[in-house]
Amino acid sequence: MARVGIVAEFNPFHTGHKYIIDYAKNELQADSVVIALGNEFTQRGGVAIIDRYTRAKCAIDAGADLVVGMPVIASCASAEIFAECGVCLLHACGCEKIVCGYEGSGYSDCNDNLLIRKIAEILIEEPSAYKNALQKSLNAGNNFPVAREAALTEYFSISYKTNSVSDSNIPFGKNGTPSVRSIIKSLISSPNNILTIEYQKAILKHGFDIELIPVKRQGTAYNDSVSDGEYVSASYIRRAINDGDFSAIKKHLTPYSYQVLKDAYEKKLLLTDDDLSLPLHLSLLSHDSYHDYHDVSDDLADRIRKLLPQYTSFESFTRLVKNKSLTASRIRRSMIHILLRITNNDLESLRASEFVPYLWILSASKNGFALLGDIKATSQAPLFMSINELKDKKLDEPLFHQDLKALELVRALRINKSRMLIPNENLRKIYHL
Repeated sequence: MARVGIVAEFNPFHTGHKYIIDYAKNELQADSVVIALGNEFTQRGGVAIIDRYTRAKCAIDAGADLVVGMPVIASCASAEIFAECGVCLLHACGCEKIVCGYEGSGYSDCNDNLLIRKIAEILIEEPSAYKNALQKSLNAGNNFPVAREAALTEYFSISYKTNSVSDSNIPFGKNGTPSVRSIIKSLISSPNNILTIEYQKAILKHGFDIELIPVKRQGTAYNDSVSDGEYVSASYIRRAINDGDFSAIKKHLTPYSYQVLKDAYEKKLLLTDDDLSLPLHLSLLSHDSYHDYHDVSDDLADRIRKLLPQYTSFESFTRLVKNKSLTASRIRRSMIHILLRITNNDLESLRASEFVPYLWILSASKNGFALLGDIKATSQAPLFMSINELKDKKLDEPLFHQDLKALELVRALRINKSRMLIPNENLRKIYHL
């Protein structure tokens, strides 16, 4: 028996997510399942379709035991920071294993787990051959994901020829297996695979005694827009919800998730990325030193400034700013950082807290509540379920207020869209089973 963790956004919660929870409980014999859940803003750079408390409730209803909230700074950051924060939160909650969904390399005779660990080690150590190849590709004008793929491919190709990282369980080019390029490309071209590598990196980097268990994704791929098979992508579900086509996705949602999403849709409480268009536009107009914010390079700041007169919406402006060296996700995340005024100093504060400034419990089962005493005894971070508990707790104030600011902004967007009164954090009811 073990305490198993999952890092997730559940945007929204669907049967593929339940599959991972069931895998943890049934295949890994977990005595408890803990979720590190993304905030109101997402890792791909946007806003979550439904609030984090409802997503947490969906997870508890589907069999999870405890849901802890991720600080917004990590939630809307790069895959590396998102994954590192999630892993550190789960470690603080006493998890011995982390299970995650991934796409696989596509080659059954390749030991994906071993290769994922090898890639993670290379990205941590950054041997000179890898660094040189990475810089060469960046100098050629490629964006970072493309440059990293090229550098890893070149590194493995050279290293396996010289036998410096050879392993009999990674059969590159042997007995009819695919080439190094094919396997590396397939492993690091998917967002879920990249996150899996980043989880492994974080575990190794911090020296945690945690086993990472990647589980091959069931059904369609991460961003597929088709509904074939038992499991579909969250992207497909969000598109169907935006079209009001709940009949197309009912079988892909748990009963609880289906009902809360349908109710929220009817009340106009669901958000899309373009609901950020007006506040983002106002934020961009009120600043001109964009490079003061996290992950906003001088090049990106210049493009935003130059193209701002053509701004019409969040999504269209992202497409306008995008070029060969700037990915859409990087642009979206950077604009969220500008909107929320997240700086590099904020990120350094998060790092200084070892990515666990506090443990904000969003929801729990009866079994989950029983874990809290043990977590309090072993973690240095303040633990709370409601901000009304914070009178005697010492928090990292800037990070905490970043979270409150993000929650209040999204609350204001939902109030404006639905014309309903939505309780603030002081009045929020705590949900548990």
